[in-house]
Amino acid sequence: MSRLWRRVGLRERLAFALAAVAVLSVAMGTVLADSGLDSRLNQYARDRLHSAATHGADLAATLYRTQSRWTAGAVTELGHLAEMDGYRVVLSNAAGRILGPVTPARGPAASAIVRVHGANVGKVTVTPVRGQILTGEDRNLHSRLATLHLIAGAVALVLGLLAAVLLARALARPLHRLTEAARRMQHGDLDVRVKPTGAPELRELAVAFNHLSETLEHLERIRRDAAADVAHELRTPLAGIVSRIEAAQDGVLPDEQANLEAMHTEALRLARLIADIGKLAEAQQPGLTLKKETIDLRELAEQRLGIQRDAAQEKRIVFIAHLTDAQAYGDRGRVVQIIDNLLSNAVRYTDPGGTVTVETSQDGPQAELAVTDTGIGIAGDDLPYIFERFWRGERSRARATGGAGIGLAIVAELVRAHNGRIDVESRPGEGSRFTVTLPSVPLV
Repeated sequence: MSRLWRRVGLRERLAFALAAVAVLSVAMGTVLADSGLDSRLNQYARDRLHSAATHGADLAATLYRTQSRWTAGAVTELGHLAEMDGYRVVLSNAAGRILGPVTPARGPAASAIVRVHGANVGKVTVTPVRGQILTGEDRNLHSRLATLHLIAGAVALVLGLLAAVLLARALARPLHRLTEAARRMQHGDLDVRVKPTGAPELRELAVAFNHLSETLEHLERIRRDAAADVAHELRTPLAGIVSRIEAAQDGVLPDEQANLEAMHTEALRLARLIADIGKLAEAQQPGLTLKKETIDLRELAEQRLGIQRDAAQEKRIVFIAHLTDAQAYGDRGRVVQIIDNLLSNAVRYTDPGGTVTVETSQDGPQAELAVTDTGIGIAGDDLPYIFERFWRGERSRARATGGAGIGLAIVAELVRAHNGRIDVESRPGEGSRFTVTLPSVPLV
């Protein structure tokens, strides 16, 4: 039995459960209605019997006043009148002696005192002629009502079963869509999405599924892009190293020292590229672990400016600081990465003699960090792509600058992980301005 039940689908289980509830509800309703009907009819019959006893006592009092005593004729006439209404009467005097009939009828009975001028002169006891409190009309009415109850119960049962099946189908439909979407995802269709419908819990489940699908699609895209990008970026320096080794082996390079220095330069470039790829992969992890706290953005900016000042002075680039108090809520180490990447990017693409300006400010619940350079700038057509990995403009972001095209991609991913925003303004030949906006308080 348990094995068979495990094979039953969710929709069938829901239909069975709802049908069981419907059957129990109809059964309980029918039983309660029948019991209530019996109780009402019996109470009505008892009230009618008491009313007959009271009426018989009034008639007996009238007959007693006519003769000023009990007579055989009064007893006979009282019995005849009671039989016309379907009752038998037992009349007794004030002393309790039965006047007639001598043998009382069996069955339910009701009594009433006979009073004449306020005095107790006897008692009337009435019982149904057939010994049953319900009359034939009462029983017929009960039978008809019971039949109506059964018909109503059967109709309600059928409608309940139909509603159970329809409701089970409606409840199971979103789950079937989720199951079908999961099967498609299992076969590699990672762009599948499910429309959130149904109950709040099912809508929440669909939203969670869509987020999972988006995350998997994002990871798959990262994997493919990373494989292609790494192959592309590693090909050039590796080709240079291999060609120089082969040339040295063939003895066509007379200056071995220069050849070694060139290969050393290419090897360092490979090392930097691999390190940058590792940083980018870490920054792009879904649910990047951040140890968030309230940090002084102004203090961090001053610190990083001091550390990178030597590199700027080598290119005769001047750092300008316009720093005001700003509180950000984030991971100190990750925010340091954001500042360092923006500063190194500005220094890399700014010509000797230029300036790099760093600003911090507080805007309500948000802290802002802006890095502005007087470098080569970015063409308007290139702006939508500058945060993509390994991307560099053909002219303004040439490899001669020594960058791998990863720094801004890392910045964008880290800002996104902080629920922040990064904006850029730039014109070729005039420089660029990158503005990072971070929350100052935890986001609920």
